[in-house]
Amino acid sequence: MPILVEGYQEASCLVKTKKNDLLLMGKLSTIRESYIDLTGTRNNLPEIPYQTPVKIEVYQSQLGFKVLEGSVYLSSPLLLRIIQLKEAAASEQREYFRINVNRSGYVYDSKMKETKVELIDISLGGLMFQSEEEFEEDQEITIRTSFLDTASVLHCVVRRCVQLLGEKAGESSRMGYGCEFTELNAQQEDQIYRYMLKKQNDQLNQMI
Repeated sequence: MPILVEGYQEASCLVKTKKNDLLLMGKLSTIRESYIDLTGTRNNLPEIPYQTPVKIEVYQSQLGFKVLEGSVYLSSPLLLRIIQLKEAAASEQREYFRINVNRSGYVYDSKMKETKVELIDISLGGLMFQSEEEFEEDQEITIRTSFLDTASVLHCVVRRCVQLLGEKAGESSRMGYGCEFTELNAQQEDQIYRYMLKKQNDQLNQMI
């Protein structure tokens, strides 16, 4: 039985190294029990050495997000074939696909107090922001920001608090807050994923 259902065919996907470095963006052209084939969405695909271990992040708006692991069997400018496929553990699925961001947002607590924050990174499961204001673990908050010029209101719970060092000498440290989305609907998830794809696409353009 194929590792992905037919509905994932033609879905957008990213191929990364095991260390999470981006290799290419493409789409699933073939899904078989023993392999998958990817083709390019823009230009020719970069060639990847035989047996290179890779991660494949696949997203389909109705079926959701999947992370697979495998090895490169065939790589050409027109086709990438990946074999020895297995699905990543459920607990790891959302954490695999996380990107750094540099944008502002506003956090609201239960009393609707507004605090301006800086988003650090985001995934389909949650985000991290930094702030001089203090928040507590398990605190429920609402974050207002925008993706692809569209405003979004995200309901979250703070899961961890970490000390962040200042980027420049003499700069005071701030606290970083890792948050989990609690009420992310399908439209918001698709919006965030499209934003993340655009960021990845911008990164690919810089590599060319």
